[in-house]
Amino acid sequence: MSALEQQLLLLGMADLPVDSAIKKQLDQFISTSSTHFDHVCQQRPDSTTINLLLGFMTLHQQQAQEQWIYQQTAATKMKAVFNATVGTDYAAYFTHQEQDYLLALTHLWLMVQGASSIDYSYSNEQAETQAQLLLQNTETISSAPLNTTQEVLRCQLMQSYYLGKKHNKITFSTRIKLLFRKV
Repeated sequence: MSALEQQLLLLGMADLPVDSAIKKQLDQFISTSSTHFDHVCQQRPDSTTINLLLGFMTLHQQQAQEQWIYQQTAATKMKAVFNATVGTDYAAYFTHQEQDYLLALTHLWLMVQGASSIDYSYSNEQAETQAQLLLQNTETISSAPLNTTQEVLRCQLMQSYYLGKKHNKITFSTRIKLLFRKV
């Protein structure tokens, strides 16, 4: 198990409110990004793992968002070509993986924000922005659009924030262990 996967699991990744398509994107992200995370950790040995993870996830989430925005026009045109050439029944097999990838990384990013004790209002604003972005033009891009409203998607994303917040709470026994370690 990679350090990236281990850290994300410690923060509650296994309990994220996502479907199998998003879990597949999470697995793909971890497998392709683990060596990069290891490199980041080696380059900054004085930083805490949670701070490194927050910066790492922020970078990757922003890159996924930029890719999503860049691909929207092309995906709309491609979907129209599929509908015109093979018909809507076969065009339904066309999926836009950048949408699932952005959604997966946004869940992870917000989970790490919660674990980092990032202010609720900032995370909520980001969840709202991402929900709006993900639902924009989704019916013309993907054959399986997100069947939800912006508010429902924002709430799902904020569940990830609270999941990270919950997993980061230090229990009484952990505080005792930390106290004895300092002595």
